[in-house]
Amino acid sequence: MALQRPRILIVDDSPTMCLAMSRLLAGDFEVVEANDGDAAWDIISSDASIQVVFTDLMMPSLNGFQLLRLIRESVHPRINQLPVVIITGHSDDERMQHRAMHLGATDFITKPFDSLQLRARARSYVHLDQTTRKLQRATKALELESTIDPLTGLANRQYLMKHGPELLSFAIRHATAISLLRINIDRFDVLERKKGEGVAEKVMVNISRIIASCVRSEDTVARIGRADFAVLMLGAGAASARGTAEKIHQIMRKTGYRSGQTRFRMTVSEGLVTPALTESLQFEEVLKVAESRLMRGMREGGDQLIFEAEADQGPMMLPQEESLTLDEALVLVRAGETAKVGTQLKRLMIRLYPLLVFGNRQLDLGLDDGLSRMRERLKSF
Repeated sequence: MALQRPRILIVDDSPTMCLAMSRLLAGDFEVVEANDGDAAWDIISSDASIQVVFTDLMMPSLNGFQLLRLIRESVHPRINQLPVVIITGHSDDERMQHRAMHLGATDFITKPFDSLQLRARARSYVHLDQTTRKLQRATKALELESTIDPLTGLANRQYLMKHGPELLSFAIRHATAISLLRINIDRFDVLERKKGEGVAEKVMVNISRIIASCVRSEDTVARIGRADFAVLMLGAGAASARGTAEKIHQIMRKTGYRSGQTRFRMTVSEGLVTPALTESLQFEEVLKVAESRLMRGMREGGDQLIFEAEADQGPMMLPQEESLTLDEALVLVRAGETAKVGTQLKRLMIRLYPLLVFGNRQLDLGLDDGLSRMRERLKSF
């Protein structure tokens, strides 16, 4: 089987120039042509095999300067690291070349050029692109061992699967509510296909920031798939977690995006679970139920928040009662409404114990024996 030839994009509004360059390069390279910057950007965004771009500066619609800016500002390394060689003529002044260099031009080639010079430049920058891609693959391999998602700066799936069970175990031991929210960007694959990877990943980064801005600093936010996120909220009961999910939904519905002359909006589907805590509960079970509710929202057309159990889900995953704070418990006790406090008394006493120890030590209350008995009793809960 013959090896695939390196793929080069030539961008020039002159059909004669495109044809001439294509003929000179055709023996060693597969040449793709575009007659303006808009067509070139569509090709670059959708064709991952492009290795070098040769572009003219002065073109109708999107010119060479604007195309170069789009390439260098792309969030995708495959695009922003592309070698871009500027085709110049004797009439192009030095100021234009300085501007192109400032925008990130890799090199310049001046018309008229001979075939040897053109092929040498093309071969050199194909080799540069191949080396860059090898480094990117090595970097990705290292990222798999990391706990940070490189695109969004959030935690990744590996981090969630390591620390999720630890946080759930803490919640069970201390009778503290915990909630898991799963989020998927609706029709992200369609956006990526129509607008290209660069636009799609800018949207991804923006949505990750929206999610992070809606949660508490102590919550864990992770990107766990191409367009998938998880938010683990220790100490957040059903009502609190639902409020967070609804806040994300509301902001997403108000946020607009723009690509070229096109304006559009994105939505998310969400699946939320606040499990009833049992000693045997596993984090994978919680994740599975949140995933099931997320998929249900996606099946119903997206832009949905699903937080209720379906009929086939057992009572283990029904939302538990919203946790009371110590202040709320004191207000209820003073008002004589002790029924709700009674159902959460063990958890409240566990949380109160450190304060009692501190107060006894600071104020010399003489409660040492009583606190010792209390500590032993709490251990049995």
